[in-house]
Amino acid sequence: MRQENDTAISAAIAGATSKQPARRGGAGAGARASLGRLALKQALPLALSVGLFVWLRRHLAELDLAAITATARQVSPLAWLSAACLSAVSFWAVGRYDRVVHAICRTGIGGAEATRAGAAAIALAQVLGFGVLSSALVRWRLLPGLGLLAALRLSLFVSLSFLAGWAVVSAGAVLLLPDPLPFAALRPLAWLVLAAALALGLASLWRPGLLARLPSLRAMGLIVMLVLLDTSTAGAALYVLLPAQMEAHLPLATLLTAYLLALGAGLLLGAPGGVGAFEVVLLALLPQVDQVGLLGAVLAFRMVYYALPALLGAAVLIRGPLRKKGQPSVFTREISLPDSPAQLDSLVNSAREPEAALLYQGRLSLLQGRLMVAPLGQSLVALRGPLGPLGAGENEADLLESLARAARARFLSPALYKAPPRLAAAARRAGWQVMAIARDGWIDPQGWKPEGRAFRQLRRKLRKAEQAGVTIRRLPPGAPLPLEEMARINAFWTARRGGERGFSMGVFDPAALRHSEIYLAWQAGRLVGFLTLMQSGSARVLDLMRQSDTAPDGTMHLALSHAIDHARRAGLGRLSLAALPAAGTGFAARQIARIGGAAGLAQFKQSFAPRWRPLYIAAPSRAALALAALEIGREILRPAAPSRALPQLDHAANEFAPGANPWHMADDCCQRQMQSRCRNEA
Repeated sequence: MRQENDTAISAAIAGATSKQPARRGGAGAGARASLGRLALKQALPLALSVGLFVWLRRHLAELDLAAITATARQVSPLAWLSAACLSAVSFWAVGRYDRVVHAICRTGIGGAEATRAGAAAIALAQVLGFGVLSSALVRWRLLPGLGLLAALRLSLFVSLSFLAGWAVVSAGAVLLLPDPLPFAALRPLAWLVLAAALALGLASLWRPGLLARLPSLRAMGLIVMLVLLDTSTAGAALYVLLPAQMEAHLPLATLLTAYLLALGAGLLLGAPGGVGAFEVVLLALLPQVDQVGLLGAVLAFRMVYYALPALLGAAVLIRGPLRKKGQPSVFTREISLPDSPAQLDSLVNSAREPEAALLYQGRLSLLQGRLMVAPLGQSLVALRGPLGPLGAGENEADLLESLARAARARFLSPALYKAPPRLAAAARRAGWQVMAIARDGWIDPQGWKPEGRAFRQLRRKLRKAEQAGVTIRRLPPGAPLPLEEMARINAFWTARRGGERGFSMGVFDPAALRHSEIYLAWQAGRLVGFLTLMQSGSARVLDLMRQSDTAPDGTMHLALSHAIDHARRAGLGRLSLAALPAAGTGFAARQIARIGGAAGLAQFKQSFAPRWRPLYIAAPSRAALALAALEIGREILRPAAPSRALPQLDHAANEFAPGANPWHMADDCCQRQMQSRCRNEA
């Protein structure tokens, strides 16, 4: 990654790309401003590099320059060939590294396209200097559709992640070097670096808020391995170019460690090729070797590792991109969402799993348009089963293979959550670890009647709510809603229960509520609760149940019974009461039930006498299964905010109101009329 990694440039990019472009200038103005800041902040490291180069030039004046160049000319053809082969391996690792970064950043670019652009960008950047800037311009040229700001962000990620990998590899080299001199003083710092790497690995598992976008452990490990391969082969290329008499007195491990530290100095200062800093640090770390022979080898190394790749990179740059702008990427974007809201509506309405409405909340995407998936850190988790019928000749095993392939491309582990029995059986046949995790309660509205002993508790709850004067009003999808009252009830409910649950369950999102079937519970003209159903064309599933502290006992029972009656009149054949944790007597099962309030929820759902269907969690190995379960639990307990901002309701707590809420604009009059009508009917 060489000169692409520059602390000053990284800081500049971070500041430039963390802000949105100015409105008037758009993306172009933002890109120009970023480039200006980059050039300005590069001044200090460039000045330091010039100073080191001047010092090196004075030092070289004391040496025999003719002897240095003669040493470079005396390199044998076999040494040149060996150095060229080692350099080729190094740049192969560089190209693969770029593919990893594209996968982490989800650019939709991969394969030969990403490898070619990354290798060319680094080959030119390490000669031109201004690492992030110059490599971003090369990537921008070679990757159509990747804007300049996106190229800058990508190059910044390459820079920072390579520096992190270089720090880990260098720390390991310092600690493992048999002969510690002259690196013994660096060992405390090396231990500190490894401790920080371990902390980042643990943070990648739990993913706290500030570090939620960390790469997966698999991607981190691959980055470190590629950095190790890149730098070790580059250092070995320098080693084979040393005069034969020097190799006997300079162990390879010592040279590799010195090379890593000298490389770091060159990276941090950002001069073209690290000239000055690289040589000064290398000479300081290896005072015992012949300086003329060492500098002769460095001169030859710069020819084979810098000049030759730069020429090849320039040829690639002149040749241009592999595809024209507008052509589909070589990398297949398997995970996506429909292109328009109308297409998303059509997909959800035709899905056989009504939980497809979770797509409206922006956390889930679609794998090949059929399976809801989400990357959760270490795992690519598929939720529920396929949304539609499988194609001719396809089966559940094909879905599993598609999921596993998409996970591998993103350096994640595949997993299923709340998988139906058929998909879970296919996973078991494929050798995956499968475990019952939940049970799905559902009823047939056409044959459902609250009669007999099984419904005794339900009838008692319904009588209590009716005697308390609770009335239920159904609002179809898209109808104006009393959102302020609903939001206050939701805030009270979530505060009592430690927050909302998410991922596989809906959260209070006004934008998503527009697609839900909603039942409002009124008492004496006041809204005391509401119940929502996700819907597809032929089924419904229970979603939100929220009630205030003044809601009479049985309010939610009455609302759900109205939903079942309406489903029967609409001719629907299935209404799901959503899932409950699988029954269990172990400690883990009891804790899950206690944390999730499953005991009370199970009693509520059981009063409707549903039929139960088991649901499963599955992953290729036990470790992957445990990790997926950990991440799913974290995602449920700490759901990410919906892709659309939740409304701000309590303006009285602020110094000034930020303006009308979205629902107070076009539909304000309609909502007042609806609220007034509902209160009058109540």
